[in-house]
Amino acid sequence: MTSLCDTHLEVVRSIRADALAVLEGMDYCLDWKSDAESWSAREVIYHLVDTPSGGLHTLLRGILTGTIEEFDLVPDLTNLDHQRQAADIAQARQDLLQVLDGIEEALSRASDKDLTGKSVLAHLKARGQDEERTPQMLLERTLARHWREHLDQLRELRETLGV
Repeated sequence: MTSLCDTHLEVVRSIRADALAVLEGMDYCLDWKSDAESWSAREVIYHLVDTPSGGLHTLLRGILTGTIEEFDLVPDLTNLDHQRQAADIAQARQDLLQVLDGIEEALSRASDKDLTGKSVLAHLKARGQDEERTPQMLLERTLARHWREHLDQLRELRETLGV
């Protein structure tokens, strides 16, 4: 029987492979947008890197070790600052991989009971609500769903650019 941790590790590895593939050759168009409302590849990358604030890897590690009891979740932030705006594709890719490596490391030390039994209070800023979130919920919603949605967004960007 496959454990929850093993299932999530497979997702992390799959997302890592997809992210590396979709970012290949995008160095010249990291900041290109199809229109003012769209996000650039850089904006998508740093949205994933720093949502929730500090990164999903930091939040998971904190929940699993008991050092984080609550967090704010603010949607639709690009999380760009001067340093990230100046980063080249290699640095942006490394920042993304650092989050995935951290998630993998946290999962390697977790049990299925940890993933389903530990929880934190999530302050959902856009909704003005608070909800309990387990690592399992975060991995399903934030990693497996949210990250995949944004990888699809990057694929569409690639297609638009003909990369």
